[in-house]
Amino acid sequence: MKVLYNKGGEYTDCIVKHFDLMDYNDNNEDTVLFWGWQSVDSDDVKNQYELSKKKLFINTVQPCDIIQGPMDILKQSYFDEVFTICPYTAEVLNNDINKISNTLYTPICFPYPEKYFEKYNSVQISDKTNDVIYYGNVHHKLYYDLLNTIKKFKYNFSTISNHNQTEDIKKLITHFDIPSQEKWDILSKSKISVGFNLLFLNQQHIDNLKMIDNINSFKNIDITFQNKIMPQMKTRMVEAAACKTLMLMYKDDWNVIEEWFEPNKHFLYWENFEQLESMITDITNNYENYWHIIESAYEHVQQYSIKNLIKKIQ
Repeated sequence: MKVLYNKGGEYTDCIVKHFDLMDYNDNNEDTVLFWGWQSVDSDDVKNQYELSKKKLFINTVQPCDIIQGPMDILKQSYFDEVFTICPYTAEVLNNDINKISNTLYTPICFPYPEKYFEKYNSVQISDKTNDVIYYGNVHHKLYYDLLNTIKKFKYNFSTISNHNQTEDIKKLITHFDIPSQEKWDILSKSKISVGFNLLFLNQQHIDNLKMIDNINSFKNIDITFQNKIMPQMKTRMVEAAACKTLMLMYKDDWNVIEEWFEPNKHFLYWENFEQLESMITDITNNYENYWHIIESAYEHVQQYSIKNLIKKIQ
């Protein structure tokens, strides 16, 4: 299999940059695997492999592409199969009777490079020196309430951007633009990781979505149109599980995490900020009562490693 990495478009600390798929490159051009969002626009590279028997692409941004309208989907028609982190987008594109190509969209859990996480195999309760962590950007005012909740505990807030942040929120940052490995080390020392699996939209995104054929088959699309939100599986789920950190996820109208993990067995839901504060209090005071969930998630997440994804692809 020929592996091609086209850099560009990912966040500076994105796990995608650490996939190291070149480890699986044997230069056999019968099957070509494209990696990195820039692959979609790299026409000069795509033209070189037009005659390959199988052209594959790992798409770790959906549904961010469909909110840009049909053009980004048209660009992906080059590939025979796209491995996507969004099962709902796959449903739309695979079952569109007017589809512009025969591209197959195959849902996958957000993969992770297991070699960077093997050192967390020995993590124990005694290694947990922090209560809770949120890492990522501030995409919506809901994050203000999230951060103002976790600041009541021994917390960490790591981000790479000041976008959408008030001066009060900026003061809550504990780590700014740190390397991924440092972020994962901090995660492994935290008892809890909190977050949303949501994508927040504007009116232009809604207008673009309405131009996508078969978009009405996207799960709960009426809620998307009304509230300008969509589900998006984040990397934080697999990273937390692989670092032996308890996942506390906001329960929304999609709960895409349930495509890959089981609630109460691998993670816990929270539904409002009062409940979140109460849960963090109980968990941090009685962490040993939750350790079985953490170990179960750690065992479960191994199947979503890059190594296992490649086995499926090959």
